Amino acid sequence: MPASTAPVRSPARRRVLRRRLRRIGAALLAGAAAASLAAAVAPPPPPTEAVVVAVHDLPAGAVVTAADVAVAPWPRGARPDGAATAPAEAVGAVLSGALRRGEPLTDARRLGPGLLAGQPPGTVLVALALSDAGALPSLSPGRRIDVLARAGDPVTGAAGPAERVATDVVVLALPAPPAASGFLPGSGTAPATLLLGVDEETARRLASTAGGWTGVVLRS
Repeated sequence: MPASTAPVRSPARRRVLRRRLRRIGAALLAGAAAASLAAAVAPPPPPTEAVVVAVHDLPAGAVVTAADVAVAPWPRGARPDGAATAPAEAVGAVLSGALRRGEPLTDARRLGPGLLAGQPPGTVLVALALSDAGALPSLSPGRRIDVLARAGDPVTGAAGPAERVATDVVVLALPAPPAASGFLPGSGTAPATLLLGVDEETARRLASTAGGWTGVVLRS
């Protein structure tokens, strides 16, 4: 019978091997214990609540559809005031300003009474038909402007001098994007409309400009 060719380990070699195996086993057990401990002491995820957000960028004046919004989790207690919590609350709304992807849709972003949220007491909402479209690309909700008006002579029809009829008033919304307003200088089409937040006295002055030329001056 042929002699065995398997290597013969000495007792010392076997002891070294056993020690190595014990160290590996101890390391594995320690790692498993550490992982279990970390899982046990890790804080639970923070509570959230539903908020309706835009799924892509939306321009001012857009009519919100079901494909434009989705419900997203929002940290509880951090939900913006007036934010929609279900898509049905948002669908059909007309945006008063541009909405970024992932931004919550609040009542302040929709045309309606919510536009006056945060404005000083006594502020009213006024629609201004803007004759001069030159400043439209620079206008956005929150921009402060002066309003100029020029009335025609009732007899000759000649244009009179421009007068400042509103000072340092805030633009609350542009109901439609300038590109969709249909206004071209000298084209005779309907002027663009701005929604402004003003006091009642200024609102009366602006109402007196109906039918005349109106323009704006941007404030720094």
